[in-house]
Amino acid sequence: MKQVKKLIGAIALVWALFPLAGSAQEPDATTILDGVRLAKVDRELNGQLRKEDGTTIPFRLTLSGSQVIYRFSNPDETLRVELKDSASTLKQDEGGKSRLVAGSQLTERVRGTDVSYEDLSLHFLYWANPKVEGEQTVKGFSCWIILVQHVGRDSNYASVRMWVTKEGSGLLRAEAFNAKGKLEKRFEVIAGQRVEDKWIPKQVRIQVYNPESGRQESRTYLEING
Repeated sequence: MKQVKKLIGAIALVWALFPLAGSAQEPDATTILDGVRLAKVDRELNGQLRKEDGTTIPFRLTLSGSQVIYRFSNPDETLRVELKDSASTLKQDEGGKSRLVAGSQLTERVRGTDVSYEDLSLHFLYWANPKVEGEQTVKGFSCWIILVQHVGRDSNYASVRMWVTKEGSGLLRAEAFNAKGKLEKRFEVIAGQRVEDKWIPKQVRIQVYNPESGRQESRTYLEING
């Protein structure tokens, strides 16, 4: 809990928190999301995806300016996320070839976990016409609630609701919904750590739900060791 109370830094995959000065007045939703997207951290870290059955998938995480790079082995696979001003891109290096991850591949699961390629790409941070829905305190942090909606077919989700801390502009929680407004997946920062005077996640919980029953079907933890 003490780690969570201190969490105000940068979000990277995979779900780190980005620094931005807070404001007493309500900014527009685009300005809030700009703060989430524009972190600059340079560090190499070890991480893993941990499935509910205890299976772990280790990776090497490189944070380099606007790039977030995941390097997996057995088999070798490198995923490069580039967070630009108006869009993000995800490229996959595999078998000596590099290609853009797009279309239906975005909806596929990474290494059989509950994390999809779309989740790592953070595309939803750039969806058009974001809206501020209100404010809420989460884990002791005062947050803006932002709703974004997707137009198109290259997504698992129709909309995503995000809780962004007013101080530090950190993405603390996100919930993804289908076209009927039913919850499909929840992401939540459980614990954080300090890296280069910024707080990044130490553990993020990803929960998959049955949209009809509302029950949790599975969960995966994304864990980063500073």
